[in-house]
Amino acid sequence: MKFLKLGLTIILSVTFSLVALAHDPKGESFSLSGKITSIELKEDGGVITVSSEAGRYGKVFLTYNVTRNSALPDQGFFTGRGVGFNDGVRQGGSRQGVFRREGAVMKFWSLDDVSDGNMNYCETVMNLETETVEMTFYPF
Repeated sequence: MKFLKLGLTIILSVTFSLVALAHDPKGESFSLSGKITSIELKEDGGVITVSSEAGRYGKVFLTYNVTRNSALPDQGFFTGRGVGFNDGVRQGGSRQGVFRREGAVMKFWSLDDVSDGNMNYCETVMNLETETVEMTFYPF
């Protein structure tokens, strides 16, 4: 019985790993470039605030509440909020995902739920030295 459980665990782990590695977003997407407006450091991470122009959402402001993984300090998870104003219409959303830091560059992968009914998978690259942000959204 123990062997059966171990075998099943290995098979499931390999299957889920292959699915995660096979992710390749296709189809409709939109990108934006932004600027880091502030960074607040905390003992276990911090808060990064970003602003940008985002097409149908107009002027947007985003927060990244970053928490480091205590075992691997160059990666962790985050939650956040976003709000956009376009011709006086406000849209908001929540964000959650994971990140990895490589030198001064942080990469974020998130799922976003927006008040207009859209959901997006988002890939973000932040350069902490130049304070620049590049984001690509894939609606689903």
